[in-house]
Amino acid sequence: MVLLLGLVVVKRWLSKHLYGLGLLLGGSHDAAILVYFLLLFPGVLAHELSHWLTAKLLRVPVGKISIGPVAKGAGATRLGSVSMAKSDPVRAGLIGMAPLVTGSILILLIAYQVFGLTEASWLSAGSSPEQFLSSLRGYLSVPNFWLWIYLIFSISNAMLPSESDRQAWASLVAYGFAAAVVLYGLGLWQEVSSPLSGFLARALDHLNVAFLLTILVDAGVILVVMIIERVIMVIAGRKVEY
Repeated sequence: MVLLLGLVVVKRWLSKHLYGLGLLLGGSHDAAILVYFLLLFPGVLAHELSHWLTAKLLRVPVGKISIGPVAKGAGATRLGSVSMAKSDPVRAGLIGMAPLVTGSILILLIAYQVFGLTEASWLSAGSSPEQFLSSLRGYLSVPNFWLWIYLIFSISNAMLPSESDRQAWASLVAYGFAAAVVLYGLGLWQEVSSPLSGFLARALDHLNVAFLLTILVDAGVILVVMIIERVIMVIAGRKVEY
């Protein structure tokens, strides 16, 4: 939960400052939105495709996928959308959660399959400065290292559910609580909770890896953005207020 909150804070900072960087480079709101959209394009595509695929799997009628910045009014901009029919709260909640789940899985695939990260490697990397530098050199030698880092950045900063994605979550939690009460009343809670708790513990361990890796990558991006902002402000004499 702490890592997820940290991810939210980092994402909000990056959203504001990537938009500000677009303003400094392009000089207009439209240019800033375009820069922001292009930087996050792979993540936006994964976000909307996860909605579409989940809706298909849950047999919710879907229409076309729209990818691209569209003004929503009151200064807000939508980077993508999927038109679909209304459904029950359970399916709507699962469809709304799909980008976070899909994004986390994609980041974990990059971490485990591309960089060869394991829980043991995380622990050993920080055991000493020499071990850390050795691990870092190994990761930097991975083919297309910067492309994979960019994909982690793009996917992670587009995977958090939007306000519309979260609308059915309260109902989904209520249904889950009701199901737990029914299982408890039938005397089946112990049989279900033991394997479920093990599954959830393993899932949380993997999510912690995904969120921590994302925060580390975003921290590097924040440093780069701060430097570029400062250089442009000094050279061009322009400033963005946040």
